Amino acid sequence: MNYENMLTLKNRISSIDAGSLLDVAVGRGEFLKFVMGAFRSWQSAAGLDFDPELLKTAQEEFTGSPVILVYSSALTMPFTDHCFDTITMSNAMHHISDLEPLFTEFNRVCKSPGLVIVNEMLNEGVSDMQETYMLYHRLIAEMDNQLGQYHREPYTLKEITTLIKASQMQVLEQFTHSEITGDAMNIHEIQAMSERLNRRVDRLRGTDFYYLYKNKVKDVISRFNKTGIYRPKHVTFILRTP
Repeated sequence: MNYENMLTLKNRISSIDAGSLLDVAVGRGEFLKFVMGAFRSWQSAAGLDFDPELLKTAQEEFTGSPVILVYSSALTMPFTDHCFDTITMSNAMHHISDLEPLFTEFNRVCKSPGLVIVNEMLNEGVSDMQETYMLYHRLIAEMDNQLGQYHREPYTLKEITTLIKASQMQVLEQFTHSEITGDAMNIHEIQAMSERLNRRVDRLRGTDFYYLYKNKVKDVISRFNKTGIYRPKHVTFILRTP
């Protein structure tokens, strides 16, 4: 995901001195790279993920940089108490079935007080081009679940606001935002997302579901090339730990 096109988010966090920074569910490293450039300053940076394939991609992204990458579950982080000033997480809550231990870990490893920034896509009010992205995400989620990996639909604004309130952290700021710029027909984006779909469906080879999802992947890729891709609205919460 090209977070650089989320100019509202970039502007809203540009005054933050992040200090020691941890990105949870770092994935390919896209959001961590974005916030490292968007924050006014940071002293150290680390990323954590439970997917070794994604971590390998992130390692390539951060080659030659001081970023530390850690293989671990977000529910049992291998860090001492209160060791980070700022924790970020983007588009990962809908990958976690039980959020209570996640928030417990946030409060444990983040300083008191410290900042937690949660950014999530929203599953409502989408345009035709945004619906193309949601179809892509829905198909990825279906295949993940067939592979035994929890992956649900993104939350609505009401749902995620309720979950955040349950975290017992103080909401300093909450705002919804969309991509301000960007080429919906960007051939590199379309190719990258098409490759991710094809890699995911290849994992189902040999199962009863393979040809069903192979055809679904073809349909979604065809739509990419007809309508383009535009990310859905996101909501960002800037939270303070107790």
